[in-house]
Amino acid sequence: MAFSLLFILWDAFPEIWPNGPIPVRWYGLFFAAAFFLGQIVITKIFKAEGKTEKDVDALTYYMIIATVVGARLGHCLFYQPEIYLANPIEILKIWEGGLASHGATVGIIVAMWLYSRSRPDQSWFWILDRIVIVVALGGAFIRMGNLMNSEIIGKPANLPWSMVFVHSFQSRIESVEGERIDNLSFKKGEGDTLIDGKTYAPIFVDFVFKRDQMDGTSMAAFTQSTIPNAVESSNQDEPHLLYNVTGAQPQSGFSKDGKPTLQVKVYGLLRHPAMVYESLSTFFLFVLLFSIWDKKRKDLPEGRLFSLFVIVLFTLRFFYEFLKENQVSFESDLPLNMGQFLSIPLVIGGLFLFFRTFSNSATKKAD
Repeated sequence: MAFSLLFILWDAFPEIWPNGPIPVRWYGLFFAAAFFLGQIVITKIFKAEGKTEKDVDALTYYMIIATVVGARLGHCLFYQPEIYLANPIEILKIWEGGLASHGATVGIIVAMWLYSRSRPDQSWFWILDRIVIVVALGGAFIRMGNLMNSEIIGKPANLPWSMVFVHSFQSRIESVEGERIDNLSFKKGEGDTLIDGKTYAPIFVDFVFKRDQMDGTSMAAFTQSTIPNAVESSNQDEPHLLYNVTGAQPQSGFSKDGKPTLQVKVYGLLRHPAMVYESLSTFFLFVLLFSIWDKKRKDLPEGRLFSLFVIVLFTLRFFYEFLKENQVSFESDLPLNMGQFLSIPLVIGGLFLFFRTFSNSATKKAD
């Protein structure tokens, strides 16, 4: 059954104000929101457990540093070591992107050990059990930031919730022809087409040009050269659009205020919204962990919530990777990708700790 009429055309800008004076990105906003809301939740938890606000403040500093440093080093060492070891200064350029959740997890585990050393009333596993609650919440926000960046995309899929990502094309064509384009927008067409076993849905691209910028000759060059070049260059990382000059059905005209217009037809590749899957999963994991803590915190064996978090999160991550495109090219030559290889030891360690919490609990009851 074809679901292409129900697909989501994702043309969101990574910037909150695309043409504003300050390039504030949605990803940064979601990242900040993760820490802000996380601090509210951990404050509630600590107050309920009789801890002080000073502990919360200290924990927040540890978390921020551990998450950023761990995630950045994880990406650099796990995914592109040859680039960053040859140019270590590039590691500091975090604004260029490149964060890994596995690295963040390791960083947080180490940071919580350092934090607990100066607080005898908060053991390492005690604090890990509480902090993973807010880490799960933060993961939901981070993945929504990935959605706004149109990154960590899924493999092709023909589903009612499949997405077509068009921002890379929009960004490329505006970088070349931005001075002539007054407005650029997209809308869904009807029907679909199957090419090499992948489903593509028709999309109409509407251009509004600035006055006196496009005559007939320029319009022809735009449809036959500029657009196909922009499609080709935007597909270098992952293919999103197909453009056929002979089937583009160009329609030119003028807007109500007399500006030249052009509409062309392209085809968008339907994909899994993988980052949405992960965002929803981590949010539900947050709800689960918080509910368990709220109901059973007085009798909760140390390490139980942390092990449950690790097991669920990285088991899901392992299977979600089958629906996602590889992050770096060398993963194509591996039987599993890097995210899956890194998830396996974490799941095994989580299972070992999870079952150990039951044996420890039984021993304490016997004593």
